[in-house]
Amino acid sequence: MGLVIKFLGQPYPGREITIDDTKDEVHFGRGIDCDVGFPEDMAIVSRSHFALKRELAGYKFVINREKPVFMNGRPVYDDQDLPKSAEIQLSGPTGPKLRVERTEGGPSNQVKTEILKPQKDLVEVVRDTKATGNRTLGLVGGIALLVAVLAGGGYFLINQLQAQITTIATQIPTLQKAVAGGPPPTTVASIIEKNKESVYLVAIQFPSGTREAMGTASVVALPDGTKALATNSHVADIFNNDLKDPKLQGATLVVTQPKGPDYATLKVVSVRKHPGYDEFGKWQEQYFGISQSLSAARMEFVPGYDVALLFVEDQTKLGQPLTYASRDEMKALKAGEQLVLIGYPSEQLNGTDAQRPEPTSQTGLITSVTTYYLSRGSDDDDVLIQHSAPATGGASGSPMFNAKGEVVAFLNAGNIILYKNQDGDTTRQPSAALVNYAQRADLLLDLAEGKADANMPHYRELMAKATQELTKTPDQFLADLKLMFGAEMGGQDNVSQLSDNEVAMDKEVPWLNGRKGAGVEVEIKDPGIYLFAAVSLDKRIIQTSVYEMLEDGTISRLNEGYDLSPYSFTATGREGKSKLFVVVADMSTVEGQDTRPPGKAKLQVFRGVQGGGS
Repeated sequence: MGLVIKFLGQPYPGREITIDDTKDEVHFGRGIDCDVGFPEDMAIVSRSHFALKRELAGYKFVINREKPVFMNGRPVYDDQDLPKSAEIQLSGPTGPKLRVERTEGGPSNQVKTEILKPQKDLVEVVRDTKATGNRTLGLVGGIALLVAVLAGGGYFLINQLQAQITTIATQIPTLQKAVAGGPPPTTVASIIEKNKESVYLVAIQFPSGTREAMGTASVVALPDGTKALATNSHVADIFNNDLKDPKLQGATLVVTQPKGPDYATLKVVSVRKHPGYDEFGKWQEQYFGISQSLSAARMEFVPGYDVALLFVEDQTKLGQPLTYASRDEMKALKAGEQLVLIGYPSEQLNGTDAQRPEPTSQTGLITSVTTYYLSRGSDDDDVLIQHSAPATGGASGSPMFNAKGEVVAFLNAGNIILYKNQDGDTTRQPSAALVNYAQRADLLLDLAEGKADANMPHYRELMAKATQELTKTPDQFLADLKLMFGAEMGGQDNVSQLSDNEVAMDKEVPWLNGRKGAGVEVEIKDPGIYLFAAVSLDKRIIQTSVYEMLEDGTISRLNEGYDLSPYSFTATGREGKSKLFVVVADMSTVEGQDTRPPGKAKLQVFRGVQGGGS
């Protein structure tokens, strides 16, 4: 099983590299020993950036977290499987892109609505009945008093009162029955039994008829009276992305109802994703790049606005729509409330018969309700439901019900642990903490009712606010780098500051596609380890490169030392004087595409001596 690797842009647009199946590891980087090489001056790529390790079933990534790699817009983790076809980007939004395809094999799995009026539960019936009963008892008491006062006076009034008493007496058995009995209590078993036939398995169907389970979807009623299926946007992306792979030519996305004997299967013909999903994904990618440079808190976020609709070839053949809780009830969800999940988990399980599926069910509690930025916000913005319902790959898109059997959320992600099994293969396992994630269901109602686009300006404001709140100030960033540097040197007393410069990034950097930057000359007098720490003063993504000025006036990239982060470097000093040239470049835009004034950066240089030497 080999690879075909194609450059999608800089530095070698259109170039293809073929790797045969005799290579156990394929290395990517600027090093001369790399199989997929990049120019020496492409500083955004490390000398050995990442690798692909060949195994019996395909390839796995070999990743160093200090050297970011993204696949289809999502950060890649170590030992993650390489799908049959993927778009790979190195270092973030400004890094080079590649299309990597395996030369043989099949796909891999990751995970208008009518708002139906909810039924009254037992508590509501009792409350309403008590109010009616209190009014009745008050009326009876008043009648008794009037009878006592009017005794002996007014035959007409007595007859009227007797008629009212007779009417009330006929109502009392009905009221007693409502209070004593009411509707039967809703149980977990009754929720599952009532709704499971409306929860469909999502699968890729190959031309041979073989199916591979991919996710879960459930029937919803649209405002125009038709029906569709609710799921996650990352499940809908199978239709948008995976099926376009030439190696899957002829494959289709299908949904199957868990109801014998026919197990009705329908073809998905179109999808509609929440517009916030891709935009939040881009925000995550940008934030990841900033956090990896230590410029922001290192946090990982769950995919946001991860809801979508699947439309099938004949919607009249879909089952009954599920009942949704009211929007007010969804906004009132709290930690400790019970949830019931119905879906098709399959990863590391014996699996589901994709031809004749039967959903499984789990229960759990809401552990917290937060924004996508993992803190509390307003009721409108607390749309991430964290819960303890067990889940694994294949359950993505599963509807989650409250104690009354109404949909309140959709499962979309979970916390996992990576470990090596006895064969040495890396395997994913759900975390024992059992904190998983779901999207609040009113996001899907917004999508189905055509309200999602109108909400996007507010969502963008939330993303900008989160970046502002989570990004460190320049002084915090520099202080943290100095702290880490001191730890590497054996103590803060072993670190001294040599210079502090503020520069305007207003000069063109030829080897960075015209991006603007600034250069600072630094003279090294004593041996040691030198830290060149640069930070943007207006929250731009910057890159720091260090060059040595040679005697003939030319400069050569300095490759000694080790990285503290992708944007700050250390370099080993030498005996005698040495002149270094530090380039700080604004990587957030390309020439001609930004009307902002030149960005400013602060550059500090520190000298460290390991173990306290001179």
